[in-house]
Amino acid sequence: MSALRSTGLINAPLATAGAALRHTRTAETGLAGIGVRARALTDPAQLLVPGDELAFRVPALGVPLTIRTRIVRAEPDVFSSVLVSGPFRELRHESTLTASGGRTLVTDEVRWRTPFGSLGRIADTALVRRWILAAQDQRLAAVREVAESWAERKVVVGTAIVHKGRMLAQQRRYPARDAGRWELPGGRVEPGESEQDAVVRECAEELDVEVTPTGRIGTDVPLDNGMLLRIHAARLVDPEAAPRAVEHHEVRWIDAGELVELDWLDADKVLVHSLRDLLRRR
Repeated sequence: MSALRSTGLINAPLATAGAALRHTRTAETGLAGIGVRARALTDPAQLLVPGDELAFRVPALGVPLTIRTRIVRAEPDVFSSVLVSGPFRELRHESTLTASGGRTLVTDEVRWRTPFGSLGRIADTALVRRWILAAQDQRLAAVREVAESWAERKVVVGTAIVHKGRMLAQQRRYPARDAGRWELPGGRVEPGESEQDAVVRECAEELDVEVTPTGRIGTDVPLDNGMLLRIHAARLVDPEAAPRAVEHHEVRWIDAGELVELDWLDADKVLVHSLRDLLRRR
């Protein structure tokens, strides 16, 4: 199997760069500079999640070829896909992210196998490698542009409160367009306030309980209002405390299996796979 690896530095936090890698804008425009037309086969308002597929129309020797890939991982530090169909026997792509101060080092690796034996190996040298290197450069530039613009946004926090293997969800009462849908408790980070302090304050206001933040979950999520959503895990300070719906219609403890059954707000829905992993680990 042939392989190429490239690296690049992005002036944005790891979870923000991870979100830019998942964003459909990056997928659909990141390779336009080398003539590739891409289409995300998912809701364009969403970040890509495991199971989503992408279709790439690639110019090759004057004959357009179509490559279709499927997302298999979409975590803050790993984003990867595999071949579904196209002119390769095998094609795997993986980006790994490493925090470097307030910046992120992205290592991009593509591994492939052509169907043409020795002729394929010649093509690797003459054509495929050149095209893949160009694709890596173009994609990294697109991710950098998106991530660095998002890094300047104000932050909204969400809270995944986990207790006895279950997580707390709350059902919206308003506005009308969102009434009946589910979300995690949280809200805006106020000026001079840390994200962890915002988590504690919002849970006290919305649920009348005290919590202790225990770490970040998933990538950032860009919101339509120009802000970034960041999810924090938390635990109850008093294990016997009973959260109540102060501002919402209902609160409910759910397990990993129930996560996919609820009608989540779009911003929370794209992190369901990360929340499921959190519950399974606990």
